[in-house]
Amino acid sequence: MKFLSKYAASDILTLELTYKKNASENNRKLKELLVQEQCNFCAYTEKYLDPLDSVEVEHLNSSLKYRDDYYNYYAVIRNANLYKQDEKYVGASFLNSLFFQNAETFSAKIGFRQNTYYEIDEYDNEAVDFIDFLGLNHPTLSEQRSKHIKRLKESFGEAGYSKEDILGFFHRNKDQLSFCTAIEAEFDIEVEGIIRN
Repeated sequence: MKFLSKYAASDILTLELTYKKNASENNRKLKELLVQEQCNFCAYTEKYLDPLDSVEVEHLNSSLKYRDDYYNYYAVIRNANLYKQDEKYVGASFLNSLFFQNAETFSAKIGFRQNTYYEIDEYDNEAVDFIDFLGLNHPTLSEQRSKHIKRLKESFGEAGYSKEDILGFFHRNKDQLSFCTAIEAEFDIEVEGIIRN
């Protein structure tokens, strides 16, 4: 998951923006900055945000809504929120540790293979709970990831693309980088540089 990290130099912190009741312009600006910081990807699904997607400011720990700050905000596709299991994980350890906001810590705790997110350490209940909390392996989301990878594999196979050709394709078509963790695993490539440019 590439879009859960938080940054001390965020414009949201500099501008001291917080989500507010009945403040549509403020909240719109907050959402725009989150989308920009997340490189136009949904934080929970890694789907590239299409102009027709319904995107909203999501409060990761919903119990903090209207009392929270930048470290609890993400831009997500509205339907991704349906997979999140707020009530089941009230007070969960990951809501305090926030391990997922650091890319290196996240990668040390949670892996991805065969279209499935999994805990690196089989005894890491915090990682298991976080995967379940966000619904990272929800059947609908898994199916969308799988279909996207299948379409790309077929297209690249028909074109006879090498790894360099695939990277060139993604440089030209950033909107095809939905589910980038799955893309990296399937094609054995690194797309972070493409995403951040």
